[in-house]
Amino acid sequence: MSETTANQEQDNAQAATADNSRRKVNPGRRRLFILISLLLPVVLVLGVEGVLRLCGFGGYPPLIVEGAKLSNGRTLYATNIPAATSYFSLRRSIPGAFHEHSFEMPKPPNTVRIFVSGGSAMKGFPQPRALSGAAFMEAMLEDVWPERNVEVINLSTTAIASYPAVDMLAQTLDYDPDLVVLCTGNNEFFGTYGVASTHAAGRSPGALRFTRWARSLAILQAIDHVMPAAMKEGDTLMELVVGQAQIKSDDPLRGAAANNLSANISSMTEACNARGVPIIVCTLPGNERDLAPIGTVDPATLDATERDALAQQLYKCAQQIDESPTTARDQLISVREQHPDNARVAYLLARALSALGEHEAATTHYQAALDLDSMPWRAPSTSNDAVRHAAHEHGATLCDLQQAFRAASDHGVIGRRLMDDHVHPSLRGQALLARSIVNTIASLAGPLHIPRDALASLPDDETYLTRLGDNQYDRYGVAHQMRIIYRIPFMRQSNPRELDHFERLCRNYESRMSSEVLTSARQWQEGNPRMGMRRPITGVIGAALLREQKFAEAAPLFDVAMRSVPRYSSWNTGYVYFTLVCHYAMNDELSEIELASANAAIQRGKIILTRDPQNPAQLHRWLGRLHQLRSEYTESIGYLLAARTALTGMELVATDAALIDAYLKTNQRDAARQLARQGVEQAGEYARLYHQFLQSLNRTATSGE
Repeated sequence: MSETTANQEQDNAQAATADNSRRKVNPGRRRLFILISLLLPVVLVLGVEGVLRLCGFGGYPPLIVEGAKLSNGRTLYATNIPAATSYFSLRRSIPGAFHEHSFEMPKPPNTVRIFVSGGSAMKGFPQPRALSGAAFMEAMLEDVWPERNVEVINLSTTAIASYPAVDMLAQTLDYDPDLVVLCTGNNEFFGTYGVASTHAAGRSPGALRFTRWARSLAILQAIDHVMPAAMKEGDTLMELVVGQAQIKSDDPLRGAAANNLSANISSMTEACNARGVPIIVCTLPGNERDLAPIGTVDPATLDATERDALAQQLYKCAQQIDESPTTARDQLISVREQHPDNARVAYLLARALSALGEHEAATTHYQAALDLDSMPWRAPSTSNDAVRHAAHEHGATLCDLQQAFRAASDHGVIGRRLMDDHVHPSLRGQALLARSIVNTIASLAGPLHIPRDALASLPDDETYLTRLGDNQYDRYGVAHQMRIIYRIPFMRQSNPRELDHFERLCRNYESRMSSEVLTSARQWQEGNPRMGMRRPITGVIGAALLREQKFAEAAPLFDVAMRSVPRYSSWNTGYVYFTLVCHYAMNDELSEIELASANAAIQRGKIILTRDPQNPAQLHRWLGRLHQLRSEYTESIGYLLAARTALTGMELVATDAALIDAYLKTNQRDAARQLARQGVEQAGEYARLYHQFLQSLNRTATSGE
């Protein structure tokens, strides 16, 4: 036998042996091996998920958290500001935010609790909380129901589309609402979970739900934590949420946005129906007259030269509208025939028709311009149609805000009088929004029904503006926030007239301010928001006026500031204190009502401390000073001592001055002298002030007082 043949036979024998070995493997073991191979990656992933959850990743913060047990036997609950961050998977450092509210459970007797949900327009931006639509609504309902306690809890959140509102509503229905008011849809393209946003979550309701679940996984949250999205310095939230910047009129995203909006409103309506909670669904007004289309899509059929020629022609037509509207109209009609999908052409034609008094035709073109806008920050007709359809199909009560705003506008076209920018109502618009919703509530049967005579007797808007604290400084703050929005490149390019308007408005307000107040106003502009909330400008200006001893001017500003921040917060406690200081300075005493207000603020402060023992020193400071206003000097000492451990500069000097006064009022002169000596030795540049305290103490001792 040859060597080759022998090797071949040996190879065949080895192959046969291996084949026999495979045949002898137990089939059950083989299946087990395959199963283990398949499950091993799953077990590994679950293990990593579990470890990361132990490290604090995974899930979402609850929308509402339990707080302190109250002396009346109820429990205090509060909306949880960090919950808003969970809807912003990217750029979490600048999420949208909502107002913090507190309420009691079980709900107190004779209380009407209304949850409001939507985006920044329903939140009240750019007005302060005390002058938002929700504040107007609460005041109006208190007037028609004087025997009831009215709670309007505004969950509306900046920059959210409708799907986050679904998730938020699901978490609120357990807290005994009497009514839900929903106004959502402005952010269906560019808000978080919008179809064209950097925070997009899909183009269908199913995709939105899946993405929300997936983003709750600890693994994905850990990756986001380790590798956060880059953010350019100075970007506003409005700029950050833009994903696909241009959306043509025939883009499928428009249908997806309307479909999502309709499905989400339907879902929320069904959830309310299942719990027997009435729901009011609102349409979406937008600025039609005084906001040119924001998008800049050029006709794809034109080359660069032709596009430039069209731009020049439109610029010339815009200039002619005031001088020769007939010429502008005729030229724009011709251009419109050639470019029927150009939003700017439609808008300029509407303006020309308005100038000629052809208002019915102008209205049609204003709406066309809005619908054709390739950056749909304003709700197009398809969105409002989706709102109306969903409300009708599922039995929600419709509040047609769009129609109400048009009815209150010149020639039925919404403009700057009721809108500060593209979708955010002006101060007058906030009042109209509230009154429209109250009128809709009046149409409801049952406990929420409002008698016709009570509705008719509501005061006019001027009365509510005065009652809620309308003032020049908040108006200045609104104008400043508007110029920030109109400085955004795509807003400045499309609407330079509006930027000029708000720049002039700001300069006009500033020209009437003293140098001290103007300095404070500019410091307010530079302040960074905390948890999505900026310190009220009225509080900052009030402090400046207080330093100037203009107590009568400062007091109402502190009152507005107090109502513009959460009720259970150190800011609120401080504004109560400053309001009462002004009243004391003007009247040399506090009334019984004012003393009761100080006591209520003290009790709220104590509750804050039970929730957060490490609360900022400022809260201890205000609690101590409030006790002193009530002549409770013994009670003030502990709070002032706690405050001084974390204060510096003039805040520490002022606290020590109050503490020395408390020591004297409680016959602890040695403690007062020791504190003054300590300041002389350790206060550095402020030592001279402590030296003055010490001299005053010595003079008092010498005179025997």
